[in-house]
Amino acid sequence: MSERDHRFCRLFDDVATRVRSADLRTVGFTGVASGDGASTVALGTSLSLAALGAGPVLLVDANWLRPSLTSDASIASRPGLADVLRGDAELDDVVIPTGRAQLVFLGAGTVNGAEPPLDALPPLLDQALSRFSAIVADLPPALVSESVVSPWAASLQQLFVVVRSGVTPLALVRRAVTAFGYERPQVVLNRMPERTAGWTTLPRVAVT
Repeated sequence: MSERDHRFCRLFDDVATRVRSADLRTVGFTGVASGDGASTVALGTSLSLAALGAGPVLLVDANWLRPSLTSDASIASRPGLADVLRGDAELDDVVIPTGRAQLVFLGAGTVNGAEPPLDALPPLLDQALSRFSAIVADLPPALVSESVVSPWAASLQQLFVVVRSGVTPLALVRRAVTAFGYERPQVVLNRMPERTAGWTTLPRVAVT
């Protein structure tokens, strides 16, 4: 891992450590609205989890509205999550190595304008858990695509709501948290200021 990659991972070490210490094996990250940075936090957390060395980690791009992780990996035309959910592909045939030790990626797959059947999600997660120590899902924004986020929230051990610090309105955060009925929601503050006058350097990512 390069020094640049190491610095990137360190930003998310607190999130990854919390996931490991709580013995969470299936987690998802959703923004409140577009631009909160859920994809970046999902990627960083999965890299940090893989670096902890507890076993292989599967990063899943479930953001069919804007599959940025899939696009960045240049696999937009390849089968992935959507194809597995429809029964058109097998999980083992569509996961790809990332070039990072212990981290494997499942792209968004081909959607073709129709949401795949998310009732197939629980058995898919069970299958993946037989191979991976942890599953990290990048989800679409909660208030934009509740029909996708809700089934994931019901199937995952923990849903993290990513909020862009100082930008995302608190009223929208409350709406997103209430929508999924968590008594103790986990909120990730993203893009916190690096410095505050009179104080030491602050972390860029923090979990409430």
